Amino acid sequence: MHRLERESGFYFDMKYLEDMVLRGKWDETERYLSGFTHFYGNTISDVCLWIRAQEYFEAIENDDSDKASGILMNNLKFLASRRKGLFESMEQLFKSENKKEHILYSQYKGTEVGRILTMDHVKKDIEADSLLSGKLKFPINQSNSWKWQHRHCIHPNPIINTLFVDHVCQPQYNLSIAQPAVKKSIATSLVTYPGQSHISVPIPDDIPKTLARTLNEESSPMSMDFHPVLQTHLLVGTCAGSIGLWNVSSGKKLLSVNFKVLDIGACSTTFKEALLENPLVSVNRIMWSPDGLFFGVAYSKHILQVFSYSGGHEVWLKLETDAHVGNVNDLAFTVHHRQLLVITCGSDNKTKVWDVHDGTNVFTIGDHGAAVYSVCPHTKKVFHYVFSTFVDGKMKGWLYDNNNKFVIAVFDYDTPGLGCTKLAYSTDGQRLFSCGTNINGQSFLIEWDESEGTIKRTYQGLTQNSLSVVHFDTTKNQFLAAGDNHIIKFWDMDKVELLGTIDVEGGLPEKPRIRFNKEGTLLAISANENRIKILATDCGLQLLQTPENGAGVPLRSIAWDCLEILIA
Repeated sequence: MHRLERESGFYFDMKYLEDMVLRGKWDETERYLSGFTHFYGNTISDVCLWIRAQEYFEAIENDDSDKASGILMNNLKFLASRRKGLFESMEQLFKSENKKEHILYSQYKGTEVGRILTMDHVKKDIEADSLLSGKLKFPINQSNSWKWQHRHCIHPNPIINTLFVDHVCQPQYNLSIAQPAVKKSIATSLVTYPGQSHISVPIPDDIPKTLARTLNEESSPMSMDFHPVLQTHLLVGTCAGSIGLWNVSSGKKLLSVNFKVLDIGACSTTFKEALLENPLVSVNRIMWSPDGLFFGVAYSKHILQVFSYSGGHEVWLKLETDAHVGNVNDLAFTVHHRQLLVITCGSDNKTKVWDVHDGTNVFTIGDHGAAVYSVCPHTKKVFHYVFSTFVDGKMKGWLYDNNNKFVIAVFDYDTPGLGCTKLAYSTDGQRLFSCGTNINGQSFLIEWDESEGTIKRTYQGLTQNSLSVVHFDTTKNQFLAAGDNHIIKFWDMDKVELLGTIDVEGGLPEKPRIRFNKEGTLLAISANENRIKILATDCGLQLLQTPENGAGVPLRSIAWDCLEILIA
């Protein structure tokens, strides 16, 4: 199958490539890539660098000088003309008497984490490559050019759309009499009315539906996020303000942090008075940075905290600020000109942007005239946007100018129902969705046409008498999921009808929180009695059975920093 993919060039299987990289099958990795584009062309040269550099470090790690020499002089020789400084550094590492104390290797922490980081870089470069980005989705050939398959069939008039699926012609029947009964049967099985809890349609296998783990938190989970690299690591923020980091593979909690303001003297009088009046603080949003080296926490009273994480059982407070008056409703990370920023919004009608490394408030957008409910950054080619939604149902888009400021809103829309709404993009960043609930309990799940500012699709099946806001997520550029009416509901992005539902054992709250991991193989769901249910696909179950990743191992090393700087 993979030889067919490589030779036809129709479809690039990222999961297969990832399996090869994580297993260290370097020859097959390069052979597979070479079928799609010349291995030294375009951004594939960067993919080549990450793969061969990892192979080189592993040879050094195993004290295999002959292999390291061969990789350096044969596989990495192309760097001599293109990135002379990097090639010379690798030569110096090889010639060093004590290689493992060389600066380029000294912080390298082993094969497993190195391969995970390599694959993370490889994915980003492949998704950015113009020759490959269009081949990451399984193709549907609309032509009728595969009729050679028809020689196996005994019935005429084949409809053959693709070489990748076996074709079998079906006998042609006259359906004119049976048609009404067929329609009735389909309607009975597919239509779901408000308040229904089941739908008799099999859910696709690439949606997590097998209960794999149950995690027990001390307080009710309010926000969750899977680590972007260590995909079995789940971050949880609770209604009591505590933070938990779980290794879902083992079912063990790696660390727990209770809410505490490190520098209360730097906080505003308003915050101190609010805390004195009511000391209870909840987590509104918790989120990893894109590289997984930091995570941010937005609290229900004023405070934004950003922690650094290098693996294992410890975190360090990187940034603490009295960000907003009242609730910090949401946060999101974005990278602009290689500067890591965290964006927050709050009940004080403002959206603020912070530099993660020095804690400065880079700039403020507002006053908006209404509390800002959520933020969603987005990059399109060279343009950097931030979308904001408001409790009055407005949605605005802001654009960076050349001076790292925002120009006036580039669009201003009304969301359906004028309710509290959150936004999310598909994994590839090409499609924008929103889900919101208004004060009358009406909920709306929408796909937007960004260019026109219009609603492209309104998905069916949400309950229309909600007591709280519906939470949703996207996965695999194909599916939407929402926690509604004590169950989890799923949609195909291209169809407005409800695809199916899952009722999790042990019971769910009315509006459960949900979160997919990066690959969509795991789904975390907040359940009754402070529990978190982990659903998995077959691939997710395999992921949970692999040895624990990242415990006690730094995620970023000096070696990779040097490589990134030299590549840039």
